[in-house]
Amino acid sequence: MTSSSSPANMLSLKKFYSEIKARKIRKRLVIYLSSSITVLGVVNLFSRIYDFPFVFFNCVLVALLCGIPSTLVHGWYHGLKKKQRMQKREIIFHTFIFVVAAVLIIRTAGTSRISLLPPDAKFVAVLPFQNLNDSKEDEYFSDGIMEDILTQLSKIGDLKVISRTSVMQYKNTKKNLREIADELGVASILEGSVRRTGNRVRITSQLINARSDEHLWAETYDREMKDIFEIQSDVAKSIAAALHAVLSPNEIEQIDNPGTENLDAYGFYLRGRDYFYNYTNQDNERAIELYREALKVDPNYALAYAGLAEAYGRKIYYDYSQDWSDSSLTFSNRAIELNPNLAEGYKALGDVYNVSEDYSLSLIQYLKAIKLNPNYAAAIANIGFTHYKLGAFDEALVWMKKAMMVEPGSARWTSNVAVEYYNLGFDSLATVWFQRAMALQPEFFFPKVVMTYIDIYAGKYDSARATIKNLLESYPEVPPILETAGDIELLAGNLKQAKTYFEKAALNSSFRSESGIKLAYVLTKLNKRAEAKEILDENLADEADDLAHFKEGNNAYFIAAAYVISQNYKKAIQVLSRAVELGYRNYRWFSVDPMMVPLRNNPEFFTLAAKLKSEYEKMRSRVKTENL
Repeated sequence: MTSSSSPANMLSLKKFYSEIKARKIRKRLVIYLSSSITVLGVVNLFSRIYDFPFVFFNCVLVALLCGIPSTLVHGWYHGLKKKQRMQKREIIFHTFIFVVAAVLIIRTAGTSRISLLPPDAKFVAVLPFQNLNDSKEDEYFSDGIMEDILTQLSKIGDLKVISRTSVMQYKNTKKNLREIADELGVASILEGSVRRTGNRVRITSQLINARSDEHLWAETYDREMKDIFEIQSDVAKSIAAALHAVLSPNEIEQIDNPGTENLDAYGFYLRGRDYFYNYTNQDNERAIELYREALKVDPNYALAYAGLAEAYGRKIYYDYSQDWSDSSLTFSNRAIELNPNLAEGYKALGDVYNVSEDYSLSLIQYLKAIKLNPNYAAAIANIGFTHYKLGAFDEALVWMKKAMMVEPGSARWTSNVAVEYYNLGFDSLATVWFQRAMALQPEFFFPKVVMTYIDIYAGKYDSARATIKNLLESYPEVPPILETAGDIELLAGNLKQAKTYFEKAALNSSFRSESGIKLAYVLTKLNKRAEAKEILDENLADEADDLAHFKEGNNAYFIAAAYVISQNYKKAIQVLSRAVELGYRNYRWFSVDPMMVPLRNNPEFFTLAAKLKSEYEKMRSRVKTENL
């Protein structure tokens, strides 16, 4: 007989069990667990209703789990007598449990921020270099030197480098480095100056720990202009060394590759890029001219081809024409052919595919771009936008937040984060992010438009009308604002007023649009069927039996709506199925869309609705589970 099964041990176990019964520990445990489950249920309910941070539920759960051993110990010491002073060992135990619970809660709360970059990443901002020349014509040169150093640093995966857009606001600023560092969320700042005299250039630069004001590295370069590329490479590698960043062989190769050895080509490129950043049609044309001048001097200048590709991509929007897609595609491919390690080339190619609605292809190119340049804010944000177009709102949220990390001052990216929260029904979080965007750019009207839909879905039509009224006073001809005004009245049942807004929106854009199809619906309801048919015929003119020509879910959805209005329900179901297949996930609009009412009793429609809701809930669940 082993010692573990001896009569003495058996008796001891029986006595222990009888003590548990006598002290009513089981009863206490059952009551505690039941109460804990109730508390968790209430917390979960209120979290859903009021969009509490998802980490709040996890913290409550940790606290309740830590309470189990305290409950057992309290029952052991106080189960026999109702009133008994706490013993010293009991106080020590409860204190220990409290400390453990506090540590676990803090660690749990700390996981609420998604890890967007390696935890040991170094955070650095490169401020605009001061132009020490008297001529303002040299401003583009000092800005260009700064951006090229920033770009070289961006290629280092072990660093987190704030984007050009976010740092340019500090050009000629009076703010001190600590303020700037706090606003950008960085520890280190590189500042410098540039003076160009004849064929010589003098560049001073210093890397500073903004919080301690410690100079981490400083250097003055007084060289001939032909050494400018060597200087940029040296600055980037010196900063990496000062911050103890690890450079891979591929990163070193990229940093050491100047792109061109021709100073004239480089000068044309810098000036072209400077014009491109003005974001006007006229300056875009001037940028194209200068990029072409750069290529005349150096026909193998890959970066100039990438610049041309982006500029022609911009012409698509300025001219409202797809005619420039081929040019952009040609120049993108040429840039990549000349330099397969050029992130700008892949980003430009991704933009072409995005405009053509080839989202899977564009995603591949953007991912190549950020593999070569991990801090490429525009490419990161475009990955988020592409996931949004593919209906993956949860994944879009991840990438939009990544873009925010490298471009914290962007109202656009901040607003895009808000949009993904809104798309998934987290309206309180969406509102917080929209308010941040408006604080960054008060004249930015897009957040107010989307916040109007938050009111619409909550049935707060008067509040929505008040917001739109203010927007229409400032932007009376902007189609998205007019369409939103129409949506308010459509869902409120005021069809005549909705007609006025949709008609004006279509006149200012196109009747082949969402506004046009909504107008056709309203006209049908108002017994103006001939006018409605004319609009529907225009929207359905190019439609064929083959559904493969649809590339984007939202477009397919509204064509399906046009078929519903035309009472071609069989075709409507087919196109709607294609929309869901392509990633249509706007479950919030789908749930209230009056245009889809005739299909609601259709079994196939019911199946599609169930699938759409399931995908929507999966994305919501991921956001909660991963604390996105």
